[in-house]
Amino acid sequence: MKVRNVGVVAWTAAAVLLVAESTVWRASKVESARVEVVKGGGYFPVLIKLDNGEIGAALRGGATHVGPAGRLDWVRSNDSGRTWTRTLLADAEMDDRNPAVGQLRDGTLVVSYTIDRSYQPDGKRVLPLKRDSIWTVRSKDRGRTWEEPVKSLVGMEHGASPYGKMVQLPDGTLLMNVYHERGPKLEHESSLVYRSKDGGITWGDATMIADHYNETSLTLLPDGRLLAVARSHFGQFLSTCISRDQGHTWSAPKRITADNEHPADTIVLRDGRLLLVHGERNRPYGVRALFSRDLGATWDPETVILAADSHNTDTGYPSSVEVEPGTIVTMYYGVDGEPGKLDGAFARAVIWKAPR
Repeated sequence: MKVRNVGVVAWTAAAVLLVAESTVWRASKVESARVEVVKGGGYFPVLIKLDNGEIGAALRGGATHVGPAGRLDWVRSNDSGRTWTRTLLADAEMDDRNPAVGQLRDGTLVVSYTIDRSYQPDGKRVLPLKRDSIWTVRSKDRGRTWEEPVKSLVGMEHGASPYGKMVQLPDGTLLMNVYHERGPKLEHESSLVYRSKDGGITWGDATMIADHYNETSLTLLPDGRLLAVARSHFGQFLSTCISRDQGHTWSAPKRITADNEHPADTIVLRDGRLLLVHGERNRPYGVRALFSRDLGATWDPETVILAADSHNTDTGYPSSVEVEPGTIVTMYYGVDGEPGKLDGAFARAVIWKAPR
């Protein structure tokens, strides 16, 4: 897969994005290289940096947003995102979807996901949801091979779905965001933290982050607090919540983006800044980045446009890693042409320098 150098988009100071009633963010451009990672798939990537310097991501293939042929693939790069290889991660007889990814301190890679069985024999998806618990695959060789999937019992009636990067606490406990969808039209969603004491094999001991929120990025901050950046059900904006007790209780959500700017991924950079990337489903469609110098209490008055190459709102879900000090790789997905067409779907990686 070849790399081509591009300018992200030549925005001027006159190009502004309205984020809230009283806040305007000035758009900026950065120099970057863009890499095609997957064509004909690549939905919803979750990207992490491994202990040996490689980077890897779990992402969706085999179907569009929904479909019984959905599977999960693993892509990895040993040259900081310039080239990628892809292997199969999980492909049961029904829809494998919605991965969360982490690496334990002993080097074990962990990917948890759900299997959606909400389909008729003709492949039509029906409600209520029948998501079959949480499944986990693990790798002892940094994603070259994977163990057989293990099922952790979680009630199907709640439509439980993992999301984002896992967090391992100092005592070894593994945390993962799981959101629940319920109601006749999936009108009620809740974002929770699930815990694992056995390296991701079994999950439970759930506590609420926020009601009426779903896909949530979890980040362990240098001061020991947990930051959650959650996507709202109504309005589809992002809000932050803070926990000072390892995720057992959370502050009330504090809104930080406009409607249709979601979902989030957050990492702490080596210089101490917090990087948040999110999908942009207002024109121009693509991916944006925000920075905080105080671990999410406030945000710099500028947003960086990482991608504006999406043809429609079927795009986003960016996920980032810092491969060298100040050098970021952000992976996202989009669909060329008509939404819902698998052959137009892609995953791309942007390799870029974080502005100071």
